[in-house]
Amino acid sequence: MACHFPFSSSAYLKTHKFQPSPRLYPAISCRNQDPDAEVDDKHRNARNTNHTHLNFLAIPITLTVISTALASKPALAAAAATAKTSQKRKAKKKAQETLSPDQLKQWTKNLPLVSSRIPYTEILSYKEQDKLKHVIKPPSARMKERAESVLVVLDDNQVFRTVLPSIESNKRFWDSWDELKIDTLCVNAYTPPVKKPELPKPYLGFLWKVPEFILARLEPKKESKRAMEIRRMKEEFKRQQKEELAIMREEREMMEKAIKIQQKEERRRKKRDIQKKKHRESLRDARANSTKMANIWADLAQDSNVATFLGLVFFVIFYNTVVLSYRKQKKDYEDRLKIEQAEADEKKKMRELEREMMGIEEEEDEEGGEPGKAEENAYMKMAMQFMRSGARVRRAHNKRLPQYLERGVDVKFSDVAGLGKIRLELEEIVKFFTHGEMYRRRGVKIPGGILLCGPPGVGKTLLAKAVAGEAGVNFFSISASQFVEIYVGVGASRVRSLYQEARENAPSVVFIDELDAVGRERGLIKGSGGQERDATLNQLLVSLDGFEGRGEVITIASTNRPDILDPALVRPGRFDRKIYIPKPGLIGRMEILKVHARKKPMAEDVDYMAVASMTDGMVGAELANIIEVAAINMMRDGRTEITTDDLLQAAQIEERGMLDSK
Repeated sequence: MACHFPFSSSAYLKTHKFQPSPRLYPAISCRNQDPDAEVDDKHRNARNTNHTHLNFLAIPITLTVISTALASKPALAAAAATAKTSQKRKAKKKAQETLSPDQLKQWTKNLPLVSSRIPYTEILSYKEQDKLKHVIKPPSARMKERAESVLVVLDDNQVFRTVLPSIESNKRFWDSWDELKIDTLCVNAYTPPVKKPELPKPYLGFLWKVPEFILARLEPKKESKRAMEIRRMKEEFKRQQKEELAIMREEREMMEKAIKIQQKEERRRKKRDIQKKKHRESLRDARANSTKMANIWADLAQDSNVATFLGLVFFVIFYNTVVLSYRKQKKDYEDRLKIEQAEADEKKKMRELEREMMGIEEEEDEEGGEPGKAEENAYMKMAMQFMRSGARVRRAHNKRLPQYLERGVDVKFSDVAGLGKIRLELEEIVKFFTHGEMYRRRGVKIPGGILLCGPPGVGKTLLAKAVAGEAGVNFFSISASQFVEIYVGVGASRVRSLYQEARENAPSVVFIDELDAVGRERGLIKGSGGQERDATLNQLLVSLDGFEGRGEVITIASTNRPDILDPALVRPGRFDRKIYIPKPGLIGRMEILKVHARKKPMAEDVDYMAVASMTDGMVGAELANIIEVAAINMMRDGRTEITTDDLLQAAQIEERGMLDSK
């Protein structure tokens, strides 16, 4: 059973893993010098041996007992070395008095118990009043790094308990602590050393003598003095050889560096000489060229033919650029005056004719009571009735109000912001109305249709109104969904009626919103609904062809889906120009906010840049709604000005639908 323990319990491995600390063995070796201690150890070992044998008979030995019984070789060596050292130091130093656990308990039994507590901040006040005597802390205390419990002793020998905070939790307290220099009053608490428990003598320590015996046999023999001197001479020779090689290597490197520096300086000097030579040659060539050109210009200045030729050239340039352009502008102005005068004369003649016809009708009504005269000239009566009926038709035609005309359109380009380069395209459209005669006289074809594409809310309708308002022409607006009806022919008749009104009130702008509702590719929808849609689209194509190149009526249409439109609708000749309007950028959003805030009571310090940065991705309609919501919030709070916070809250409501909980 005793032989089974070392192998089954792996005592050798556990001894290395859980071996006792070597620092505990000096106490064991010191007791060997004391005779009394030897007797006590013998009695104690006898008792332990008896007790161990009893345990062997009672229960099987566990792995822990075997691992504790084994002692490691380093531990034995450290014990022997420590024993020799302790023998030397024993005579010099007096052994420190230690207490056993029972003695320590007896020593602390009569000590007073401190239960009174004070806040740690009162230490500062006691120090300021000079009542603080000592601050007793544990010897291993790390104040300022963590909270520590200390005792505070006053001048009247009162003792209190408190807990000092760490420097992270209360930095101001420790700054005051350093200013008052309380560290000078800190005293470490005294705790008597406790006698360490005696370790049992290893039971299987004799097993370590076997590897010691084997290692002692395997150790090499000591070399002789002659061999030692030869070895030292070889080592010294090798060291000197290495030093000489290192010195030679450094000298060679320094020589190589010096050669490289010299070569570099030589290349630099040659390069500098070449540059100087080239510079001198360039200066010589420049002087020669300047002298040559000076002679040429002097000869030209003295030649009268050259002066005459240059005078003729400058006269031709002046005549073409100034005189002819002035004549063209004057002719355009005169043509415009003639056209306006002809239109005024025509309108005047029509008014006079209508006035005459009304007078004839009134006279006829007055002569209606004389039947004799009317019967005398029947042919004259029939002619008069025919003329009166025509006058009534013309008067009724002039009195009929247009159905699709929007009155009071007073939108200018200054009311539209965030366009960028798109505004140049729209200003050119305005010139088609204001200077149309000039374009026609010079053979320029005026486009009859313009297609505005872009996401919803970017301001396509507003841009069309701005074109009509800037040009000062009539504005006819209709949604393409109004063309689509369940009755056959209604949509086509509305298209004809729209363009008939636009022609009668020319010059004018026809705006068709959501063109994709009627302008989808033909043949996709089956049944009567598809036939009605195709018929309406065909009528729209015919109407667009009727105004091509004239410049009297320009059609502007808007759509969100230009990819689904019929190819015949978007070809050149019907919609000649296609303008894409993207979402506004940061500067565009800021300009749109300023335009919509003109008629609102805005504060002077409103930060439009911050609001524009927060409204990334929003279009003009959403930005206008932000201004309106901010104005409503201002009225709700009873204020008189709209601030930046109102605009930011309105932007958050527009983006998320509600405010945050903050």
